[in-house]
Amino acid sequence: MFQRRWTVPRQRRQGPQPRFRVGRQSKLSRVDSFGLVRCFVWLQRGKAQESRPECRNDTLRERLLTYWPTLGGSVMFRACLLCALLLVGLLSVGITAQPAGGPPLRLEQLEDKLYVLHGGCMCGNTLFYIADGGVVMVDTKVAGQGDAILGELRAVTDLPIVMIINTHTHFDHTGSNAEFGTIERMVAHENARASLTKTSCPAVTNCDAFKGDNAKYLPNVTFSDTRTLNVGTDRIDLHYFGPGHTDGDTWIVFPDIRVAMGGDLFGAKGVPFIDTDNGGSAIAYDDTIANAVAGLENVDTVISGHVEAYPWDDLVRYADFHARLERHVLAGLAAGKTPEQVTGEFTLPDSLTDFTFSEPFATNFVRLMYAEASAQ
Repeated sequence: MFQRRWTVPRQRRQGPQPRFRVGRQSKLSRVDSFGLVRCFVWLQRGKAQESRPECRNDTLRERLLTYWPTLGGSVMFRACLLCALLLVGLLSVGITAQPAGGPPLRLEQLEDKLYVLHGGCMCGNTLFYIADGGVVMVDTKVAGQGDAILGELRAVTDLPIVMIINTHTHFDHTGSNAEFGTIERMVAHENARASLTKTSCPAVTNCDAFKGDNAKYLPNVTFSDTRTLNVGTDRIDLHYFGPGHTDGDTWIVFPDIRVAMGGDLFGAKGVPFIDTDNGGSAIAYDDTIANAVAGLENVDTVISGHVEAYPWDDLVRYADFHARLERHVLAGLAAGKTPEQVTGEFTLPDSLTDFTFSEPFATNFVRLMYAEASAQ
């Protein structure tokens, strides 16, 4: 049964102080910051962002559009976006940011062995699985948050981190990998590792963080379709069901507690961001989510990459959302309709009223589906 347990209080267990480096804090100019905020406001109002001078920087606009759908519509949304605006600006001018913004970190216990660390810049979720052989950590938020993550972990256990699993390549999920020292097993899908080893890449991919001496922090355990890992007597199953958010999205299943984590493949109840630079696909999203529903067994709770955990039935309904959307879009394409017409005519049934299909992402997603379908 889907039921949250409790949130860890602020009192900290005494233990060794974090000894990992804290990066230099960088600052974004007031002009750039205000421009990003104004751009965000115009995006939020659904205006024609291309016509606004604040949004004419293609890189800034693209990254704002990138992270909006993955952050959901929770109370933390505004704080996440404020941090995202500043971080996007820093990255756009070639500065490696070490942000401390965003909502406060909040450690939530979902099961006896499982904790989810919410909050922080970009609000990417970090998961702690307390196995009998050590701690398995899933995703590491953005760069510069390693000390804070470790401090939260030490609130509940002194066991060492023996494995880090990354759900995909993006910098808000792999950002602090190098801040935990040498970990025995660093795990990711083979396509995610390939993205992290690119010679050059957009900032979202995070390949620059693994160059030079930091190459030793690249994933050293990969898989293609499925793989089972053991930590002591605890079992962890990894699954890949196809391209979607990227081409290297991993589903992580903890069968003993009936919990799965899918990263940003199920980032929120709405239109997802598709990272085409890293193999993501709008036209394949329907099949990939349907494959997950069919292939994952004995799961009660699904942990999102950015927002609160969902009951299993919400993933089933998410598959229905994408199936309906793809049928509608392909029918519109066959009828010669424009993406704007198709977007305006799409309606959700009563069973999906808690899902969103809204601008500025709806039309962008439909356009991408048109382009992919036409190229087949």
